Amino acid sequence: MNRNKMLLGLMAVLGLGDLALVPFMIHANTTTHGTPPAPAIVVSVLLGIITLAVLPGIRDGKRWARITGVVVRVVDLVSGLLGIGAHPSTLLAVTGGIVAVGSVAAVALLVVSARRPALA
Repeated sequence: MNRNKMLLGLMAVLGLGDLALVPFMIHANTTTHGTPPAPAIVVSVLLGIITLAVLPGIRDGKRWARITGVVVRVVDLVSGLLGIGAHPSTLLAVTGGIVAVGSVAAVALLVVSARRPALA
């Protein structure tokens, strides 16, 4: 499997993961101490949508898509680390850690593939 396919798969999982966590964040917001604030929930939705929206551009090797992907993943990394620090629930803390690791891997793949494009 080449780097581009791994990158696209990882970005798709991270984008869908951002969207899938929203109901859990909303539930934690109403029931748990140290809850994710409403703006964090909105940011998670936006990050998920933008991540999925740049996939075709990344596939086609567009520079704007790679830059957008790096920015979105860095913002999601920071968001995940803040989520770990707030400990709203065990699920959100664990998934925040997974998102942080996945975001670092995605940024690394985006940077490496921008420098040396993989053969299709």
